[in-house]
Amino acid sequence: MTANREFIAGLAPHLLWDVDAASLDAETHAAFLICRIMERGGADEVRCAWRFYGEARVRDALLHAPSLTRKTVRFFANQFRIPCEAFRSWQREQQWGT
Repeated sequence: MTANREFIAGLAPHLLWDVDAASLDAETHAAFLICRIMERGGADEVRCAWRFYGEARVRDALLHAPSLTRKTVRFFANQFRIPCEAFRSWQREQQWGT
């Protein structure tokens, strides 16, 4: 089994309940997987994704994600020591007035 398949197989089932996990590729669908794991994963999944993708790729995926919860944005803004306004999802939320 390749590292990509092992990574996806090691994720908790509740993270991928709405998609066919067998059709996912850890590289092709990296942004989706990173955001899903950072939003809904437990500490073990988050650490595993962090190791697998690296800090720079996690940061980039989260900064460009179209939708994240305020809690996730605030947590990772603190983690990366950047303002919440740097996140695309935060900017979109401010534009929509919610």
